[in-house]
Amino acid sequence: MQEDLRPPFNKWYYLLLLCAGASTVFAFAPFEVYPLAWLTPAVLFYVLSKANSKKQYFFSSWIFGLGLFGAGASWPFYSMYYFAHAPLALAIFGTVLFVALIALLTTGAFGLLASLFRYKPLLAQLLLFYPSAWVVIEWTRSWFLTGFPWLYLGNSQIDTFFSAFAPITGVLGVSLSSVLISGAIVSFFLGNFSHRKVQFQPGLQSPAVGTSVGAEKSLNSTIRILPVLVIALLLVASFVLQKVDWTQKSGKAITVSVLQSNISQLEKLNPDNLERSIKLYQTMTKQSRNSDLIVWPETGLFDAFNNHMDDVILPLQKSLEKNNQSILIGGFNINKDNGVENSVLALSKDSRQIYSKRHLVPFGEYIPLLDYIRWLGQWIQLPYSNLVAGKGNGTLQVAGQIAQMSICYEDAFGAEIIQALPQATMLVNVTHDGWFTGSFQPTQHMQIARMRSLETGRYMVRATTTGPSGIIDEKGKLITTAQIYTKKIITGKLQPFTGATPYVRWGDWLIIGFLSVILLIGLSLDLLRKQQD
Repeated sequence: MQEDLRPPFNKWYYLLLLCAGASTVFAFAPFEVYPLAWLTPAVLFYVLSKANSKKQYFFSSWIFGLGLFGAGASWPFYSMYYFAHAPLALAIFGTVLFVALIALLTTGAFGLLASLFRYKPLLAQLLLFYPSAWVVIEWTRSWFLTGFPWLYLGNSQIDTFFSAFAPITGVLGVSLSSVLISGAIVSFFLGNFSHRKVQFQPGLQSPAVGTSVGAEKSLNSTIRILPVLVIALLLVASFVLQKVDWTQKSGKAITVSVLQSNISQLEKLNPDNLERSIKLYQTMTKQSRNSDLIVWPETGLFDAFNNHMDDVILPLQKSLEKNNQSILIGGFNINKDNGVENSVLALSKDSRQIYSKRHLVPFGEYIPLLDYIRWLGQWIQLPYSNLVAGKGNGTLQVAGQIAQMSICYEDAFGAEIIQALPQATMLVNVTHDGWFTGSFQPTQHMQIARMRSLETGRYMVRATTTGPSGIIDEKGKLITTAQIYTKKIITGKLQPFTGATPYVRWGDWLIIGFLSVILLIGLSLDLLRKQQD
């Protein structure tokens, strides 16, 4: 049994962590100061090296998360206050509760997990256990409580060398490269275990701890070579991997037109504007008639398809001249059980197909226990009923290709996007980020979409109402785009691809399995040492 006699924990560290967490948002779009994704976690790791208890580990990490999500993911306030017309106090309370809960379940959980390794050598903590714990906790955000895969550190690295890991490990592997650099920075700065001035009461330390400290003392300053080597290996590996083409071109490129109408959310929610909105999309579609594929955004037709079969759907279908020409229209489908689905209708010359959103947004498209909270309707607008999730594998036949479809934030879930691959030759995402007008969310969302293209080695067509829309190539690069809050028809070439990246074959399990083994070995060694003591 050992007693840690480190100096008292400086409470000013909490303010430093709050600022560091908030500063992390500048690593993401629209700012894209990507080195911050290495430096701000390094601040957290440094503070954790000074923590003396699980409580300090937890609060340090949670406060970092409050800064991160408070600055970078507080955009639900916009939809609650401006469009759901919640009272200001209720909107603020709901946003604060959301941020606090997300930080608690993510960075707070990371702190607790990291605390289990606090008696390990500093080098092992910073280069093995902290990075592994961080990425495992990021992964839990992709599925726990339906998932919130936002502000992954890896997304901020889409334009760096380190993005080359994405086709193998997905975005989580790119996140791992970021926190490995963070750990290496702190490790180089602090040096070995003895430099932290950690002391143990005489006679109480275990033989294992004594051996660890003695080994690191013997290495002295040469231990700083290891973090430098880690960064060097990451750079070399990413440089080599950027030269690898994981997928192959398939046939000729097709011409795609993306319709960005820039209809504001307030206009869209006004029923009196429906006819004017439809006419605008019809006009933009007519102007794009030479394209092989024309894409409307999510709920571009802000009504049920059945209500506009004669005045919109059938005339558009009859206007298609080429056999492989298609139009994708976002709207609502009424299924056979009278359930309402958020859907995309694919029109071709001889057929109509529907894809309905499978991963619904909680408290946006459905409200848990809706019938039990209708009394809240006196303060906030509540839906009459929840939307219904769609089924199927998520593909549509469009323009002679198989398209993997996603609606809204479905493209944030990499493990779901790959479900219909490698059969699909392209990706299509339709979304409406107008709910978050004025926030960072729309540009962050585009950055996430680019990562999906890189992971899968597929082009993506992305249509949004208010932008930014665009066409993304198989390397995650924007070929053409429309600036946010502008009306524009984007027309460009889309190259279909075949083949499978390692991420398409293995998903997140490759990296999560590897990192879980590291964490389990670390915990197992502790159990063995306790039994020996």
